[in-house]
Amino acid sequence: MESDEFAGMLRGLKERSGHSYGVLATRLHVSTSTLHRYCHGAAVPTEYAPVERFARVCGANGDELVALHRCWLLADAARRREAGTATPRPRPEPAPAPDPVPVPVVATAPAPRAPGEAARRRLRALLGAVVVIGLIAAASAFVLHGRRGPAALPAATTSGSAATASPTASAPPSAVPSGAASSSAPSTPSPTPPPAASVPAPADDTSAPFHVNVLTDNWGSPCGQWFLSTRSPAQVAAPPDTSADVDSWAAAQQGVPGGHLRLQLTAQGADATPVVLHAAYIQVVSTRPAPKGNAYTPGSGCGGGLTPAAFAVDLDAPAPRATAVPAQESTGKPVLSTFPFRVSATDPQVINVDAATAAQDVSWYLDLVWTSGDRQGRLRVDDHGRPFRTVGIRDAAAYFHDGKRWSPTTPDL
Repeated sequence: MESDEFAGMLRGLKERSGHSYGVLATRLHVSTSTLHRYCHGAAVPTEYAPVERFARVCGANGDELVALHRCWLLADAARRREAGTATPRPRPEPAPAPDPVPVPVVATAPAPRAPGEAARRRLRALLGAVVVIGLIAAASAFVLHGRRGPAALPAATTSGSAATASPTASAPPSAVPSGAASSSAPSTPSPTPPPAASVPAPADDTSAPFHVNVLTDNWGSPCGQWFLSTRSPAQVAAPPDTSADVDSWAAAQQGVPGGHLRLQLTAQGADATPVVLHAAYIQVVSTRPAPKGNAYTPGSGCGGGLTPAAFAVDLDAPAPRATAVPAQESTGKPVLSTFPFRVSATDPQVINVDAATAAQDVSWYLDLVWTSGDRQGRLRVDDHGRPFRTVGIRDAAAYFHDGKRWSPTTPDL
């Protein structure tokens, strides 16, 4: 069973590390009973992030992380299937409604006409004739007036033709902005629009036959990972000992991913029906110069040298694209893989994305184009309803922590 195999891998990592459940629970900020249920197959985590933190604290290597990720995906899919096939509790049937009581129909005689009704009908007919005669006279006067003053009617006709030929002439200024693109051509976002607080989800998100889990901290080690903060070195706390705590440390320092943002997308189908992922499109929400600040790395001055992601994105390009680059497999050989990918409930696909900028502040998201049988659509991938954000650090002062204080360095970008 998938959950038993997953629990066995967790127990193996825990026993090899020599840590007790209490020590692991303290370092991972979860309860001891929760870890115990995970390691004995009584429960499967609904997200991969706590699983990865558990594995890294236990000293798992790269191959073990890949195997554990795949095993969790299968266990999570089995949990979803079991939840979907759970037998609902029977509900008592509602008591039948009583038969409606027939309402007797009482025939009513027509109301007698009031005295003098014939005279009133004749008066109404006479008034109607007077109204018709008055309308005819008014129309005749209008025609005569038009012949004496021919400039009035043509002016009205010309105005009506302009409104018909150009409906935007009478539209309010907010309806058609200045410089709006034609409807036959896609609109190009302004190079410096204001940053958006959230990105509305496309209409077909809920109907996509697959889902995507996003790991926003896809770094095997803190080497090469940077954050931009407006705080001075004296105001920034020392980095954490484990990479699992880097995100929370950066958030506490008001840090934004600097230079590179590395994501790991895990696409998995809802059932056995195959889904083909054809392409990933980068949608830039806003671009503006990077704010002033200092760059900090949680690594101990080890610079770059990380395994390249499967797809690299140059956010400084006029039209950013996801370009396939060699990725390091467990065999140690670089492998170049690109779209299309095929996913299902039992065949997930992991896609690594490395989005970089040198000196810009870029908000962006991904659109995955998919087909499944006769269905097709796009699935938006973002940061919980908000755009991803990457900030350049080319002009920022850079620091690494030497164990005692923050020391100046030069980032390897």
